[in-house]
Amino acid sequence: MLSLDIHDGSLLRTRYDLLLKLKEHYPEIKVSLFYIPYDYEAEMTQLSLQRDKKLKLLKENLDWIELIPHGLMHIPREFERADRTAMELSLKAIDEAFLKDDLPYVKGFCAPFWLYNQDVVDVLDENGWWMAADRNQPEALKTKKGYVYTHSIDENLSGLTEAQLHGHMTPPSSNDLGECFLNLMKLPHNQKWCFVSERVK
Repeated sequence: MLSLDIHDGSLLRTRYDLLLKLKEHYPEIKVSLFYIPYDYEAEMTQLSLQRDKKLKLLKENLDWIELIPHGLMHIPREFERADRTAMELSLKAIDEAFLKDDLPYVKGFCAPFWLYNQDVVDVLDENGWWMAADRNQPEALKTKKGYVYTHSIDENLSGLTEAQLHGHMTPPSSNDLGECFLNLMKLPHNQKWCFVSERVK
């Protein structure tokens, strides 16, 4: 069973062209986007002119793409020092942002840059949310239920049949989708795929 999580997806930042090529190559694929609900960087550019078109495209593919909040705006250190009140307000703002675009989301969370604290964990637990944690920080704080990837998409993927794959939507990450696209094409065919939300333990 394979799952694929991609960080830094958003309405305007997502490489729909590459995701649709993946879907064509692996008809059974499921993709979990750690999604920026309010991507202010992209919203402030001319990309925002394509908003309606991108929203329609995303909604047409929600049978194989799931959305999981990746912070609220994905700004540096957004949750590193967030207290309980800030975290509670953030969950409310996340809900409002998804509601505004009429998009469903999973009650999972990944802090931008893996930076967060105990208050963030506590508020997530109290509200029944799970959190994704970084495999390279095994001692990091974790929610009661959580998800950890096993492989980065810039690693050797040949022959993998059991993996929780992890990448990023755009550079400068070494595991960005465009840079690692051909590597993803080396996965065996006829594999079972699942969403990250089905991997939560």
